[in-house]
Amino acid sequence: MQQTDGTEYLSFERLRDAVRGNIAAIRSISALMPIGGSGDKVFPPTYEGGRYATEARRVGNEEIATVLLDSVQSQANRMESALLAAYRRGEIEFPLLSVDFGSEFPDIGEITALEAPHRIADAIFRDSLLDGKPFRESGPGERFAAARINNATPLLEFCPTALIFGVWDSTGAQGGLGAKFERAVVSEIVGYQSAPGVRTSSRIDPLGIQKVEIYKAGSPSERWTLDAAAAENEKNGKPKTLAPSDVVHGNITPSVNEIGGGVTISHAVQTTVISLIALRRLRFPLDNLASNPEIDFAARTLLAALALVGIAYLRDEGYDLRSRCLLIPEKPPVYEMVPSDGSAPVSISLSAREATGIFMHAAADARKCGLPWTNSKIFLRPAPKLVQLIKKSRDAKTIAEQE
Repeated sequence: MQQTDGTEYLSFERLRDAVRGNIAAIRSISALMPIGGSGDKVFPPTYEGGRYATEARRVGNEEIATVLLDSVQSQANRMESALLAAYRRGEIEFPLLSVDFGSEFPDIGEITALEAPHRIADAIFRDSLLDGKPFRESGPGERFAAARINNATPLLEFCPTALIFGVWDSTGAQGGLGAKFERAVVSEIVGYQSAPGVRTSSRIDPLGIQKVEIYKAGSPSERWTLDAAAAENEKNGKPKTLAPSDVVHGNITPSVNEIGGGVTISHAVQTTVISLIALRRLRFPLDNLASNPEIDFAARTLLAALALVGIAYLRDEGYDLRSRCLLIPEKPPVYEMVPSDGSAPVSISLSAREATGIFMHAAADARKCGLPWTNSKIFLRPAPKLVQLIKKSRDAKTIAEQE
């Protein structure tokens, strides 16, 4: 069914047909602007040496200076966070692995597969226990270790998000030969026609403290002292001297730094793609039998729907990427189904609520096909050695801070 603007409503049936048919991908290209408008400075993520990820990209017949505002990895993490937030609000349900650190470390609490850096393959799960067994020696862990492209059922059962955001079991017993699944969802945000800025710094101290000699305090509870007798001593026995600026007092001379000064851009573009081709490579056999095409398509449709939910919820959260990098859409988002035969893409509209409805329909359809899709959370406990490692690390940090 078409809307007045020519876009189609996306339904479960339409998505299922797209996964089954000749659609290569579902994509969305959104134009974004800095909150202050064109010319407003934004701050990209910094990499080694305080550098930004800049490069020339070809747009038509021109090479345009661009800067990366949010990487593929960062966008995936943001989608995972959006899915987890919706899960915790009770708006969606899916299988989820979790390690509960709360009894030993309340400040850590719970870490899920949507937060662990390597998802289900992370060392946090490897070094945790399920029903008293090391995770990799438990039934779910052994099944995960045996998962491959032609048998993705274990991941669908225990960590389906790894099938859309990608996972590589490189730290398991098989090393680099472990389970490896490519990303089916790729998204990034790039700023165009970027020009580097400068960073200025200065401070006027209202106390008017001048450059006088002070001492590092010998007591751990004090940072500095004016009493040389109470100071920490150097190896030669003399008190350690400091400047007021070392303890954040006094003026800072105005300065200009060409590193880390942000950029100005004409606009930014978020490009998001769900590869249905990648999903079609996955097989989902049941009970050690050969995969069934109808079951495979039900699982792939479910994963595509889960990816759409992640994208839609992320968009609803907005584009406050980091301090001084707040972007807003120029227009409401539009998705496109891109055919494999080169014909014109079909525009579709989708809200987070609609995406959730499609996902719930797809989950019910998957269960009817016999796929192992549950809404229960699988709780692990950290192994004693992992608990001891955390405690030892914290003790070392405390000693280093005291020194």
